[in-house]
Amino acid sequence: MIDHEMAVYADSLVALAEGRTDPADWLAWWTANEAAVGAACPRGWLLRLRPRAGGEPGDPLWTAGAVAASQAGACYVLGRLGVPVEPSDRYTAAYDAEFERWSRAERAESRRRTGELTPIIDALAADFPKLARFLRRNTDEIESMLPGMSPATLTSTIGMPLPAAYLLFLSHTRELVVGDTLRLTRGHPFVHTSAAVELPTEGMLCFGEYWLEADGDQVLFDLRAGMADDPPVLYYAYARRVVEPIGRFTEWVESLPGSLSRGLG
Repeated sequence: MIDHEMAVYADSLVALAEGRTDPADWLAWWTANEAAVGAACPRGWLLRLRPRAGGEPGDPLWTAGAVAASQAGACYVLGRLGVPVEPSDRYTAAYDAEFERWSRAERAESRRRTGELTPIIDALAADFPKLARFLRRNTDEIESMLPGMSPATLTSTIGMPLPAAYLLFLSHTRELVVGDTLRLTRGHPFVHTSAAVELPTEGMLCFGEYWLEADGDQVLFDLRAGMADDPPVLYYAYARRVVEPIGRFTEWVESLPGSLSRGLG
């Protein structure tokens, strides 16, 4: 072994390389010794030894991957120090097993979500086929999608009459949240009003968050002048404090695949 400040850690690194250190013990050792190791070796060595993996620290998959990565780093450092070692496959085998367990769980969750979402998307397809096709291809991006409610129940629950096209949409899905762009939730609709500031949307009916330009952007109906079956959608650009028409409700819903695709990209 060459003369190097890292020689004092050789026994600990050999134990890791040979698979004799429990993962929890290695992580605890690293927490206690990282600063001293960093002072004793080149930064490249430190980065190789540092536990690292995808996912959340503390998660079993992260732990397995992080310790396997540290073992590979230990083998590299020991090689540079001139210390022979026979690496164990303990940590890579543990990572492979944990990854397979995680993959099975993800596949099961995907099947469960598909089973929940498919009937709702199928119902939506009858009246909003373009949006339904998009959602069917991008189920992983759907954060929430709840079954619809009858127009009578909706009108009674919300406590006000609503446009026919909007009621038709809600009869298929009461809540739809996709990516970071669209949030049509059970908390909608509500009437915009503020006693503190003057809003350009005062008195309008907000039926969703539509973060086309920035957080805070919304979509609204202006029903103060009367009720249309398929009313214009008004887009409120929060940062610019302006309200702009963006087509009638059915047209807007069927145009969502374009804006949602940009948001997901």
